[in-house]
Amino acid sequence: MLPVTIGSILLGLAILVVVGLFLIRPFFKPPPPDEVTSKRQQLTAQKSALLEAVRALEFDHDTGKIPDEEYEQMRTSLMSDAAAVLKALDEMSDELRDEDVYAQIEAAINRIKQQRAPAAGKGTATATAVRFCTNCGQGLESDDNFCPRCGQAVYNVQPST
Repeated sequence: MLPVTIGSILLGLAILVVVGLFLIRPFFKPPPPDEVTSKRQQLTAQKSALLEAVRALEFDHDTGKIPDEEYEQMRTSLMSDAAAVLKALDEMSDELRDEDVYAQIEAAINRIKQQRAPAAGKGTATATAVRFCTNCGQGLESDDNFCPRCGQAVYNVQPST
C-alpha cells in the first residue's frame, strides 16, 4: 500500500476545486447583451419569419394536417401581418433613397479632400501632372488611389524630369 500524505490529499482537493470552478463558470457569466439591430433589420427578420410560417402552413395544409377553415383563417392573418411588415419596409426605403446616400458619400469625400488640401499645399512647390484613369479615361485628382468612375486602381507614376 502506498502511504497517503496530507500534501497529496490537499493537491487532489485543489485540482478538484479548480476543475469545479472551471465547469460552473458559464453559469455565473452574465448573458451576452442583445445585438443592437436597426429597425430595418428587425423588419427584415420579421418578414422572413412570416414567410417561413406561411410556407409551413401551406405544407401542413397540403399534407392534410390542417382543415380548410383553419388554413384560410391562419393564412389570412399571416398574410395581413406580412403585408404590414412589407409596407413598413417600403416606407423606410422611401425615406432614404440611393441618390441621397450617394450625395452624402460625395459630400463626405469632398470634406475630407478639403481638409487635406491645405495640408498638401504647405510642402514645397511641385509640378502638377494631369492624370487620367487608364481603364475609362476619367480625370483623376492627385491624391486618388482609385478611379471614381470605374474603381480601377490608380498607380502613382512620377513624371520623369
